[in-house]
Amino acid sequence: MFSRPGGPAAALATTPASDEHVSRPKWLPYGKKAAVCFTIDDIHPGKSTDAYEAGGDCGSGALRHVEWLLARHPLLHVTLFVTADWREINPFPTRRLLSKVPWLRDRVYLAKLLPKGTMRIGHHPDFVSYLKSLPRTDFGLHGLHHVNKGLCLAEEYKGRDRSQCRSMLRETLGAFEEAGLPPSPGMCPPSWGLSDALAEAMIDVGLKFVASARDIRTPITTDAVNSMSGRSGVSILYPERIMQGRLLHFATNFQATSTIERAHEILRLNGLLSIKAHIIKQVGTYIQLDGLDETYRDYLHRIFVELEDGYGDDLWWTSMAQITSACRA
Repeated sequence: MFSRPGGPAAALATTPASDEHVSRPKWLPYGKKAAVCFTIDDIHPGKSTDAYEAGGDCGSGALRHVEWLLARHPLLHVTLFVTADWREINPFPTRRLLSKVPWLRDRVYLAKLLPKGTMRIGHHPDFVSYLKSLPRTDFGLHGLHHVNKGLCLAEEYKGRDRSQCRSMLRETLGAFEEAGLPPSPGMCPPSWGLSDALAEAMIDVGLKFVASARDIRTPITTDAVNSMSGRSGVSILYPERIMQGRLLHFATNFQATSTIERAHEILRLNGLLSIKAHIIKQVGTYIQLDGLDETYRDYLHRIFVELEDGYGDDLWWTSMAQITSACRA
């Protein structure tokens, strides 16, 4: 079995290394002491002329920041988590009276939605072509529509059984195929929501990894586990096998509000520095703290430069798909 240093026997094994603070995990390639990956959520063809821009303006929109970082950091890999047919207009319920009625509120959409097909990626070939032109960029799944009935508007798979989840995942994969956009074998579920039913459905359709936890507050130790968003009790430092070893789980442990000291703490413990951003900075009066704007981009640039200079070849700049492939091999 695999084991996290000091933790339960569900995570990845380690090997002795006398010159390191802890044993070097086997998921790291020979000669690497820690790793960095960078992921961005909510990618879809929405333009600045729509409710909000989420990649649809291509090199003139928020994705220009991704292009800028990739050009300046030739080892950097990016995973864009793409929603196949985005329908969400508001991230929170706007039908306030309905939202106060028990039972009924769980059976209706509590905000207006885009019609199906409006943001289906296959209907936006210029957007897809731009995505495919980005170097060192993977495309993971981020839901079918990014909406659900009830108060948890974005938690798309909440309350759905395995069969329903499997059907939605197959439709999502079909949309990627229709668009000619090659998907990575993994997903970041909207709102970090990973039920066992969804996990089983992911396995059913051949997905290999999932990113369903975010903890940017828990102090960094080898046995630190998630106590914030998403799946609880999973490692926030190391990739971890879940569902009897059939899925590899990743947790986000760093974002725009995190300090460079936290990054160094993660890397000193041979961990995976898993950096998250959202492509959408602002919706109405709501501002996402980790929305990718020029300020966050410049902060990431400074961090990447410091890590490149400080760690050199000891650091593995990688992606969740690459780590998953290495672990399976």
